[in-house]
Amino acid sequence: MNLSSSVMCPLPRCGGILFLLVCIAGCQSGDPLWRQGLADMERKIEVEVARSPSAESPRPVAADPKSLVAQLGALGRASDADQAAFIDRGIRSAVASQADAAADASVVPSDGAGPGIERVWGLADLAAAALEANPATRESWYRARAAAAREQSAFAAYAPRVGIEASMSYSAQPGESFSPQAEADNESRFAPQMYASWLLLDFGRRDADTDRARAEVAASNLSHDRSLQRTVYEVQDAYFELESTLGLRAAAEQDVIAAASVLKSTERRLGLGLATKPDLLVARQSMAEALSRLEKRRADVFIAEGELRNVAGFPVSCALPIDPTPESDIPEILTSGIDGIIDQALAQRPDLASVVMEVRAREAEVRKAQANYLPEVAVSGTLGGGWYYFDQPGFSILGQGWGFSGSAIVGGRWLLYDDGARDAALAEATAQRAAAAARLARARLDAAEEVWRAYYSLQSSRAQYDAAKARLAAAAEAFAAVKRAYELGLATLPDLLEIEQNLSEARAERIEARSGVLCASAQLIFAAGSGFGEVR
Repeated sequence: MNLSSSVMCPLPRCGGILFLLVCIAGCQSGDPLWRQGLADMERKIEVEVARSPSAESPRPVAADPKSLVAQLGALGRASDADQAAFIDRGIRSAVASQADAAADASVVPSDGAGPGIERVWGLADLAAAALEANPATRESWYRARAAAAREQSAFAAYAPRVGIEASMSYSAQPGESFSPQAEADNESRFAPQMYASWLLLDFGRRDADTDRARAEVAASNLSHDRSLQRTVYEVQDAYFELESTLGLRAAAEQDVIAAASVLKSTERRLGLGLATKPDLLVARQSMAEALSRLEKRRADVFIAEGELRNVAGFPVSCALPIDPTPESDIPEILTSGIDGIIDQALAQRPDLASVVMEVRAREAEVRKAQANYLPEVAVSGTLGGGWYYFDQPGFSILGQGWGFSGSAIVGGRWLLYDDGARDAALAEATAQRAAAAARLARARLDAAEEVWRAYYSLQSSRAQYDAAKARLAAAAEAFAAVKRAYELGLATLPDLLEIEQNLSEARAERIEARSGVLCASAQLIFAAGSGFGEVR
């Protein structure tokens, strides 16, 4: 079983798709007639409700008699048939505008509007792209490279230091002939030479430095591995969240279809004298509420798309259409026990191993602090030549030439007193080691708790998903039955609206439960430090 599989509820493909497009266009279009028509319909409903003694006062209409609201108010005082015809004209105009916009959007520009505009992204492809595009993964990679450079620097301490140095001097002194007219004595020297030094014995200082560097490299590499896992998890979570919002939007579209069917049934019953005008107003109010919920779901989709682009490391304006996956990929109930998954997490999570490496690095610092109490032994030497020139006019001495020199020294040093500096350094290193050990213990407890929470969240989410599917099937059948009974005059409008609300809630509950299963499965994989399909 692959717990990282992603599923998205497909858009409805029922026979009422034309009306669905009408409703979507009505929400998305900028046609002021349609929007003002809805506003006026709500105002009429409030006016009707205001006639009761306990109702609140209706909202005032705009004072400008030439405003569109005032004109629609006059239309509101017309017959229901005229009002319905007006709303239908607004819907048809909105559908025409939406169709033109959809036709334009279906053409992909040749230069592309951004990464991903010419393809549909599956979860695996998007996660792979995020590992390169997300700045967090690059940051952890360069931190690991910096740690590797520090390790190389620590190893270089075992090699001797070899270099070249040179000096040049000139001096002029009074003549030594003891004559007042004596000329000054001049001397010039130029001495290049090669020097070398080699630390022979330091009683473990370099060994401690290299051990610490090795541990820090391992910790950085493991932190980078955890960063990759975190990026994949964040992409999964955002991907599933976007699938959930797309599913909720599709459910809201189905709610609009259901509300429209109730409205049409009420209109037919009103024409037959089986319904009252308040029933029609309530049905229209239900339709407006369904459209409002659809608009909110559309906004949620935009927000979820921006979150997915952000965690993937892409610009927020980049197009990232995702690929819906089959419903069969929903993870099943886990068969492995919680204890085995906890043991798996404690054994393979990179962040826990990274803390272990930090403990080892602090132990190496303790060993170096202890070695600082001991002496150091080193060998050093120089080898070079020098060019010289001197002139002593008083004694008629003039000379120049080359000379060679060399030296070798074996020596050592031992710090005997430092006013407690080494004691303080040792105490600090010991405390840092104890703190690292405590962090490791805390990290192991947190890891076990994360696995525990994710495990039972997944089990519970899977059971809730099964129950939500059963509830949706029952709610759909109940809505169809009560709607048929309402059309035959065997049920009331409140009964039908209640069943419609139950169906809407069942759709949303199923989609949210499905998203909960997918997110919980991704959380369990991340908490266990596993790859795709390694937790069963």
